Amino acid sequence: MVSNSLSGVASISQWTLFLGIGLIFFSWIEKKEKLALAGQVIFIVLGLISLWVLLTNSIVIPEVIGNTIPKEVKILSYFKLAAFFSGFNLISLLLNLFKVRYHKFSLYLVVFIGLMLFFMVFGILQTPN
Repeated sequence: MVSNSLSGVASISQWTLFLGIGLIFFSWIEKKEKLALAGQVIFIVLGLISLWVLLTNSIVIPEVIGNTIPKEVKILSYFKLAAFFSGFNLISLLLNLFKVRYHKFSLYLVVFIGLMLFFMVFGILQTPN
């Protein structure tokens, strides 16, 4: 059985993904770059949360019975991907700060990968134990 605290942290990370993606979309609509910057900072906070979960060994993985992958392993892989995503987002943020011309393309990739992570964690949290 998945602990409530682990599901809670995964749910909080899902909401941070939603908030960051929403801010970036809103910045594109309103043409305000500071909102996109705020969305990217939120993604960096998500990476810090992911690193905290991974480094504190707060995920206890149960014995594997049959072919089913435990929900804890899926959440662990999600947090690893979220940490890598935060690193990629940091690169995109640095491209913006140094005014490199590929920043918009990297921001499109950040949003695309963020949406994939959002639906990944949504699917994980919706599956029964």
